[in-house]
Amino acid sequence: MLKQVRGVLKGAVAWIFVILLILAFALFGVPSLNEFAGNSAVTVGGQSFSSQYVQNEFNRAVQIQAAESGGSFTRDDAIAAGLPNQVIGSISTVAALDQFSKDLNLATPRSLVADYLQGNENFQNPATGQFDQTVLTSILQRINISAEEFESRIAGELQRGQLVESLALQSNAPTTFSDFMMMRETERRRIAYLVVTDEMAGKSAEPTPDDLERYYLANAQAFTAPEYRNFDMLVLRKEDFRDGVGITEEELRQIYDQNKERIYEKPELRTLYQITYDSETKANAATAALRQGESFEKLATDKGLTLEAVTFADAQQRDILDPGVAEAAFKEDLTEGDIVDPVTGLFGWTVVQIAGITPPEVTTFEEARTEIEDNYLAQDTRRAMLNAIDEIEEERDTGVGLQAAAEVADLTASAIGPVDQFSFAPGGAIINDIPGEALAEVFLLDEGQESEAIQLSDGEGYVFVGLNEITPPQLIAFEDVRDEVESRWRKQERDQRILNAVEEIRKIIAEGSTLAEAADQFDRSPITIVVDRQFQNEVISTDLNDKIFAAAPNGLVSAPAALGEAQIIAEIEQVASSPQAAPPQQAAFFRQYLGYQLDQEVIEAFLESVRGNYDIKVNQAQIDALFSEQ
Repeated sequence: MLKQVRGVLKGAVAWIFVILLILAFALFGVPSLNEFAGNSAVTVGGQSFSSQYVQNEFNRAVQIQAAESGGSFTRDDAIAAGLPNQVIGSISTVAALDQFSKDLNLATPRSLVADYLQGNENFQNPATGQFDQTVLTSILQRINISAEEFESRIAGELQRGQLVESLALQSNAPTTFSDFMMMRETERRRIAYLVVTDEMAGKSAEPTPDDLERYYLANAQAFTAPEYRNFDMLVLRKEDFRDGVGITEEELRQIYDQNKERIYEKPELRTLYQITYDSETKANAATAALRQGESFEKLATDKGLTLEAVTFADAQQRDILDPGVAEAAFKEDLTEGDIVDPVTGLFGWTVVQIAGITPPEVTTFEEARTEIEDNYLAQDTRRAMLNAIDEIEEERDTGVGLQAAAEVADLTASAIGPVDQFSFAPGGAIINDIPGEALAEVFLLDEGQESEAIQLSDGEGYVFVGLNEITPPQLIAFEDVRDEVESRWRKQERDQRILNAVEEIRKIIAEGSTLAEAADQFDRSPITIVVDRQFQNEVISTDLNDKIFAAAPNGLVSAPAALGEAQIIAEIEQVASSPQAAPPQQAAFFRQYLGYQLDQEVIEAFLESVRGNYDIKVNQAQIDALFSEQ
């Protein structure tokens, strides 16, 4: 939950949620009003969110992950990692917080938004350290959002942030608590341990036929063959429908013409230098200086900016936020290097110079032909596959089985089995080429049942299954598993002898001997080491380490060795903790960290409570459809 909230409350809470809102907008865009239209995929109280809105939020989350991972995070990776559920959780949490704030009649005054903008270094002139309208204008133009919309979103983020931040003490944990935890973390224990092996546990016994028979019956589950199933399977993949798929030259040309303006024509792009002044006099002076040979970089430097900060590279006319500036900068008669007279705009008087012009480009039909044909054939192949699925389903609606329906569609269903749910046949041979989706589905069916078309996880096809026969689990005949029974019996006998030896050592110590004296009877010597809570090696397992630190001084603990068949018996000889040995900065960080964790627990409880106050509903069918395929 907290991970979701950290991802959506950007730029609002001082030290808990430190993601700049403006950066998120700049990188991943702003949702538009039409994203809320359509049937509701998620509803929170009285607020609804469409599938399109969920999809857009998911896409932004994928882009964020991809940016953090260097571009290696794909849509499939995100779905496999459960990102859709995280996004839905984020949407519902933010909506619940907004409604909770509204119910409390909370509001964010414009002065708070102004203070945020004035104090945020992202909007400051790097030379003066003061808020600069030109910098803000530049950012808003880059992310293509109006000043009013930006202010509204900042207000919402600040309100949610302050609401959550008010719950956090933002202080170190209490000293009594942190000191106790520091003592625990710095605790060390000196132990003496003895490795108890098979050789120390006496002579092994030989099993009688009755011993093996009793073991076989007592452990029947280990010698029971799993349930097997026989079924028909029909797999349809796109690649199987490529033969016979084609497109005429006329159809290719028609597709090109339909998409020419949207895909194959690139509009003119212009690179602009642009600075906004707060008075017409300053703007006119800057224009005059440019026309007398002064560089735009000098104008930028005079305002404490870099040339890069006032450059808008490869922009279309629609990319320029201020319509007056956009119209003036994209006049047809302008050429590279031209200076535009000051334009009265939304934020003042803007001076523009044309730094570069990229003429419009048109990809000809001949250049695009191969790509159009490939895309069409891919779609046509999928269409052919889906038509085959429809034909099979229509035929099955008449009452025929999967085998007969497949034949009508000129396809062949395969007879599979017997096979268990892990794709093994009797005897242990694995049966290849059974899609996991098919195997999972067939073990949900009853005899005689058939599935609908199931999409394969790679998105390249579908599979049908029809269950013919179930072979229930059966106890395998003793003679067929006699060797395995004996092997298991011997292991159990060996393990028990070793445990008996451990108990004997414990008894000797309980009668007054030391671990060393008890070990001496086996011609062994204990090993002494000092361990901390994270210690483990080939002898000391995590389980044994936990027992060591749970035991009282002078106590005895035992557990299997980390590797091998041995048992370890350990005596706690000394317990010591030295929190004062930790560097002061480490102790201070530890107290701060514990304080942070306590804050997180409070915040998490609050968020769960707020979410519980509003009726959160998720249309799972829409969500499944949204993320089942691209």
